Amino acid sequence: MSVNDVNSIRKLLILGNGWFVGKIPLAYIGRHSCSGAILDEEDFELEECIEEVQHEFLSFSNSMYMIFKNLNSKQEERFEFRHLKKLGIYRGNLNPEDLILTNSFERTKKYTINHWETDDEEYYLEFQDPWKGVYGEFTFHKGEIFDFEKFEFNIEKLDAGFHFYEWVCQVCYLGKSREKGKINKGKRKKRLRIEKLGSKIT
Repeated sequence: MSVNDVNSIRKLLILGNGWFVGKIPLAYIGRHSCSGAILDEEDFELEECIEEVQHEFLSFSNSMYMIFKNLNSKQEERFEFRHLKKLGIYRGNLNPEDLILTNSFERTKKYTINHWETDDEEYYLEFQDPWKGVYGEFTFHKGEIFDFEKFEFNIEKLDAGFHFYEWVCQVCYLGKSREKGKINKGKRKKRLRIEKLGSKIT
């Protein structure tokens, strides 16, 4: 029996590292000292509201790989990140083989806020929760065909707080719902942001 025997139950697992990215509205922000001067940003007094997870991203890098399991025969096959394009699983413009040693060569841009020209209600916190584990699982029942061409990758650049942008992705398989896998979260990062387009990026 082969791993991809159509008369068996099979499961595909996508593993790697990634980030949950979201927003925390502020119920209150205290920016001014007793004299009326604006404090340094790290000294602002913040009262947070309920957070909202907006995106879950998987790092499009060498940390990503797939395992295809036959649940009947217990056989399995592993698809490494660097081979995803050769196999036809990923058909986009990036070449995974070029991203094995480094994720991106594009430097991140510094995000600055003019606090004198910003109103309190425009502020919010952006948070990022790093994670490691199983991004998702897809189950294929007896009679279902597993087809590489049904994979779709949505690729984006993410400022994860490093010197260079990270290539990240969201993966789907046409006609299948992604089952969430087991992950372990790392330490959360929070950064002050504003809603309006008047923020200055240098």
